[in-house]
Amino acid sequence: MKIERKLAAIMFTDIAGYTSQMSKDESIAISLLNKKESILKPLIKEHHGTYVKSTGDGSLSYFSSAVDAARCGKKLQESIYEDKELNVRVGVHLGDTIFEDGDIRGDGVNIASRLESMAIEGSVFISKEVQDQLVNQ
Repeated sequence: MKIERKLAAIMFTDIAGYTSQMSKDESIAISLLNKKESILKPLIKEHHGTYVKSTGDGSLSYFSSAVDAARCGKKLQESIYEDKELNVRVGVHLGDTIFEDGDIRGDGVNIASRLESMAIEGSVFISKEVQDQLVNQ
């Protein structure tokens, strides 16, 4: 079991209102999730990121660049902007990350998760560390 630490830009996504949608109509909720994933996964690849895993209605991915992560989150929100059913929150943080057996963890992941939960539907909420990387972009 190899454990590696490195700086990474972590992106969490989540569908706002998914749990209540699931209790109202499972098939609609599942189709929203599938739609989000089908848009998100190619965007992650296009922005040089790695999709780690699904977290229920959310997703966890990482990038070697905070700029790429933020651009990917922005592109996701732009591409689903017209879809009033699919309301996604995105959180991005740049921090020390533990890589182990295809999964990631650590403070960087925890902070990105908290940012995503505080984000407004349709937004990309970034940490100061990400903002510092975006300043001259």
